[in-house]
Amino acid sequence: MVMKFSRAYCQELGKTRSPYQARELYTDEEGEYFERELTFLCEDPNCRARVTPVGIYMARKSKRALHFRTKDEHKTGCDFLAPGDGGGRVRRPPENEDDFKPTDFPTELDLNPPKRKRNSGGGSTVDTDDDDADSPGGSDGSHASGGKRKTSTRTRYLDLVVDCFLSGDDESKKGQFTVAGKTKSFERFFKKVQYFGDETGLIYYGAVDDLKIYNGKGVGLRFVEPVWVDKKKYRVRVYVPQEQIDASRRKKSFMNEMRELKEAFDSGEEVLAFFVGAYPVKETIEKKDGTNFDIYGANLTSVDHLSLVFAK
Repeated sequence: MVMKFSRAYCQELGKTRSPYQARELYTDEEGEYFERELTFLCEDPNCRARVTPVGIYMARKSKRALHFRTKDEHKTGCDFLAPGDGGGRVRRPPENEDDFKPTDFPTELDLNPPKRKRNSGGGSTVDTDDDDADSPGGSDGSHASGGKRKTSTRTRYLDLVVDCFLSGDDESKKGQFTVAGKTKSFERFFKKVQYFGDETGLIYYGAVDDLKIYNGKGVGLRFVEPVWVDKKKYRVRVYVPQEQIDASRRKKSFMNEMRELKEAFDSGEEVLAFFVGAYPVKETIEKKDGTNFDIYGANLTSVDHLSLVFAK
């Protein structure tokens, strides 16, 4: 019986983690668990069946949401097989192997989370009272008994927000969502990049068709769809400055993702780029031959404000 989970107990950490936190541990170059594939188990402490991370350790992130999948059979009486006295949740086996969709949507995206620091176990965490705030459950990883689990609704993972947007849970998309003090329905927070002029402060997205790696100056992605301003057509780019790449604790994984992006372009694959926390403004670019051209560009203040979704 194949079941999917949005959280799992990490044996090495002794805590329950979301797949986005697991991916962060894997890509954090300053952390103890950098590029280490950890062991994940069922949340129910009376079960602890082995579960498999799906998509967490891939260099590229596909349209399939990150999740955990059953590896071993769960024990009889496991709260995730059937509802029990402890208020456990039902996990029905899906018909399609890859049909996992997030159902617990966050209500806020934190663009400036506290800086991570070393915890007593040598791993990375965030300097906050609850470093598990991206999904339901307590930060101590305990399994609730006698009622529903505690739910925190703030996340710092744009990938999680994008996965929710791409999911088929239309009812959850009607809920309220907040980014940088702006609140509106979740689904209305996403705007195709060619229509960015409609409103500032949203999450903009579109297919990308070009990647530029500037020597010592960062990277730039160009969107397929142009924007029309005053009856003129302009291309739109998003830039990640080199200082932001160098300041990131996941520089290696970010640059690996850029290489995957180039490979996807070369093979004709569609890649969607989502960005937040920046707004395109008109820029004049001088070419080597002395001529100029205008574009609309957005400079990101963090590599975490860009999310790529590969078709494959």
